[in-house]
Amino acid sequence: VPLFPYGPQAGDWQFVRRTVDFTSPLFKPQIGFPLGSSLRDCLYFTDNGQIIFPESEYQIFSYSNPPLRGFTGQDPVALVAPFWDDADFSRQGTTFYQEYETLYDEYNQLVWEVEYWIKMLTNTWNYKARWTLKVTWVHAPAYPAQKTLRTNTYQAILSTDGSRSYALFLYQSGGMQWDVTQHLGNPVVMGFSSGDGYFKNSQLTLQPVWEKYRPDQFLDPTSGLRGLQIYKLHKEDKPNYRLWCLRWLKRQSHWSGWGWNQVSCPCSWQQGLWDLRFQPINIGWWGIVNRQLCSFSSWRGSVCCSYGPWGELLEGWRLQSPWQFDQELEPQNWCCRFNDKPSFCALYELMRPRIGCSGYQPPRPAWMFGDPHITTLDGANYTFNGLGDFLLVRAQDRNSSFQLQGRTAQTLSARATNFIAFAAYYSSSSLDPITVQWLLEPNDTIQVLLNNQTVTFETNHAGAEGQEMFNTSGVIMIRNGSTVSASFDGAVTISVIALAQILHASCGLPKEYQNHTEGLMGFWNGNPDDDFRMPNGSTLSPRSSEETLFQYGMTWEINGTSLLGKRNDHVSYNFTPVFLSQLRGNKSLNKSLTSRCNGDEQCIYDALATENANLGEHTMRLFRSYQQMNATLNQYPPSIKGPDVVKTYMGQASLVNYTSSSENVTFTLRHNCTDFKLSENGTLLWTPQSLKPCPLEILARSAKDDLSSVLKPRMVVCTCQAESQCLYNQNDRVGNSSLEMAGCKCDGNTFGRYCNHSKDPCDEPCFPNVKCISGKGCEACPTTLTGDGRHCAPLNSFFNCWNKTCPENYCYNQGRCYISQSLTCEPACTCPPAFMEDTRCFLAGKNFTPTILPELPPRLIQLLLSEKENASQADVNATVAYRLGNLDVRAFLRNRQVERVELPAIPASGNFLQYWKVISEFQYRPGGPVIDFLNTRLLDAVVEAFLSQASQRRWKRSEEPRNNVVFQPISRRDVLSVMA
Repeated sequence: VPLFPYGPQAGDWQFVRRTVDFTSPLFKPQIGFPLGSSLRDCLYFTDNGQIIFPESEYQIFSYSNPPLRGFTGQDPVALVAPFWDDADFSRQGTTFYQEYETLYDEYNQLVWEVEYWIKMLTNTWNYKARWTLKVTWVHAPAYPAQKTLRTNTYQAILSTDGSRSYALFLYQSGGMQWDVTQHLGNPVVMGFSSGDGYFKNSQLTLQPVWEKYRPDQFLDPTSGLRGLQIYKLHKEDKPNYRLWCLRWLKRQSHWSGWGWNQVSCPCSWQQGLWDLRFQPINIGWWGIVNRQLCSFSSWRGSVCCSYGPWGELLEGWRLQSPWQFDQELEPQNWCCRFNDKPSFCALYELMRPRIGCSGYQPPRPAWMFGDPHITTLDGANYTFNGLGDFLLVRAQDRNSSFQLQGRTAQTLSARATNFIAFAAYYSSSSLDPITVQWLLEPNDTIQVLLNNQTVTFETNHAGAEGQEMFNTSGVIMIRNGSTVSASFDGAVTISVIALAQILHASCGLPKEYQNHTEGLMGFWNGNPDDDFRMPNGSTLSPRSSEETLFQYGMTWEINGTSLLGKRNDHVSYNFTPVFLSQLRGNKSLNKSLTSRCNGDEQCIYDALATENANLGEHTMRLFRSYQQMNATLNQYPPSIKGPDVVKTYMGQASLVNYTSSSENVTFTLRHNCTDFKLSENGTLLWTPQSLKPCPLEILARSAKDDLSSVLKPRMVVCTCQAESQCLYNQNDRVGNSSLEMAGCKCDGNTFGRYCNHSKDPCDEPCFPNVKCISGKGCEACPTTLTGDGRHCAPLNSFFNCWNKTCPENYCYNQGRCYISQSLTCEPACTCPPAFMEDTRCFLAGKNFTPTILPELPPRLIQLLLSEKENASQADVNATVAYRLGNLDVRAFLRNRQVERVELPAIPASGNFLQYWKVISEFQYRPGGPVIDFLNTRLLDAVVEAFLSQASQRRWKRSEEPRNNVVFQPISRRDVLSVMA
């Protein structure tokens, strides 16, 4: 499998440092990276073939030496290792990397190909990458980086869809060339470890060392592919709330902020119950079953408000779609409740700003009740017993217009009237016109028509018990017994109740209609003295007589066709009602009818006019209920003033004062948290001793009206080693609470999440079997190796001695010549016992007892080669020596014999082949992979070496023999063992 395109032409960034060890810049995926059971925040790669996921961005090490037994699940560091071994880029080699973010389904060819491989190799067909990292190590040299032709080129791809993650390791065919014999002490490790117990080693882990170092040649038995390994990095599939939050935020950008500045919550549950723009909704939000009030508007936006057990406002959230509670709640959970990064909640609140009650304005109510008594929008009270259809109010602003009409009938045989029907008309720039009619039916029932069609109510499962609801575009109607309420686009409200076969109504208008009203509900401008304004613009005094006010009311009679249509009953157009002054002067009336009115004039009028004490009492109770509604709408809970963010250092006491502008206010804590102490006057003492989550909620309760407010400040605690290291603007939430933990900025001598570890040379492991002394570092390398104790390499490193051979007949008396492990690569002799005192086995020494030594014999093979270049013997010798000297295991010593042989001439493409017999000698070395290689793999490796000859360099003419003779392909029968 070839590597994915890399380098500048592929848009990659190059990164290299000419030092023994280096680490890359940090990568910080917005959505994190799933590894094991954790979601990691950052990662980096090193020159040593790893991608590391540190606990903090100050815990950066290169970790030169892999564990001897591979990954075990007890590994302290979380990392992915495509080829973990000690590399050294101080002289040559480089790395390339590129990060791909496809959070919003952006197309990228490489990402698409990575997805294809993951789907095919893991059978995960619904995989869609959201973040991908490509790292390529190019011509990576092994330590020590001296002049060498043996380098590695390989690639790692990390990919995640937010919940699942995978790693692809790709090795360039023929590009993994490190000398196996130089890595006996720290064999390469491939695979990954999550740092929390989840790990996997490469299938090559248990293979012979020379196979480990050639992963490009490894044929995966599962996939049938060579040079490609794939790993599933996540232990389980978990939801990624960061990703879900970001994708939701992306979809919201086109309508963010629309109309939101005009929406507020009622400041208390009691206040909101009387504001009919809000409907009670019983749903379990925010983890507990609180009480909610929701209002829906097409042009101002919709809002839901949550209240606590004392009626205190907890919080309010905007909605995009009415009644889509679950869909609206989910993004808040993704970005805030379930998200450990407060920055995501801050982004959410830019799109859905939290709603308080600071801008709340209750609707301005007006009432029509009894034998009609009317309270205007400015609070003026009067009685009007006109008979007919009347304009109660007409109002408009730049966005909408509203009209309410009422129809009266004579109250039995009394010279008084009462409402038997209401009709409302509402239109706005964002809605089609809406007409709703309330019609009195027998037994105190109400028929409701919407645009002349009968409304069928359904049980409201989300509302209060016994409620029925009808919901359509622009209007929400709720029926609860004999009361039917309507909210027009979250702006205008009407509530109609049938009692004693009379319709009574209240109407609430928004602030936008002020100074733009007319009708029996008065001219609303905050001044009751000019409420009685007639259609011609003239105004009556509120102290006018009953008779005069009756004439005023008749000016608002609708002469044409009203919203209620034609009447079915006969109406006397000369109807004149009885007035209160007349009733009080009538001595024949039973004065006991008013005994329960307690001086209430509306009650007295209705009881005397109808000679029905119960009717008068109903009127009085309704009036008191409306008065209570108005009072509650204008009652506000105590305010709480003080910081909404409190910061302190672990173990240090922080004193904060909270106050209220209201009188007789008591402060308490909702939850009993051991680290918090709050006095009744609002002094908060916070002494954090642990990171145990405990929500801080400060309640202020008024003794006057028993209303409460709550403040939930963010509490940020710093647990860094030193207070100067605290970063209070980089926080993580602790559980589902208001407690946050500040980030830490470590200085040059500390590291770790809390900067609580002092840097020590022993933080990184030494070379295997080398002891580390705290404060000093690694001890010396083993006696046969050289280096600084962390980086060790054989003394007779191939990089120094690979082309050194013993002079012919250097040792006498059957002594064996070898290249010494000195830095000068001098030849040395292994002598028979009689010549132990002579370095070249020439002079015999003292008496000795001959013994048979288990001496390792040379390994001899014979090759039969052919070529058509008419090469010289020297050229053949040099070419064979070059090819055998570059086998995976460096054990070639010399060619003992190179001679041309005569075989029947066979033409090859017009030329005749020339045949050669070559006897080559290899040298055994005690220990390591050399013996096994020469005994079991040598012959096959030689055949393979003479099969691949296409990429030879062009030889420049010189006096030296050339080493690029092209031989004809050979087979196993052309290679024979002579001595083993």
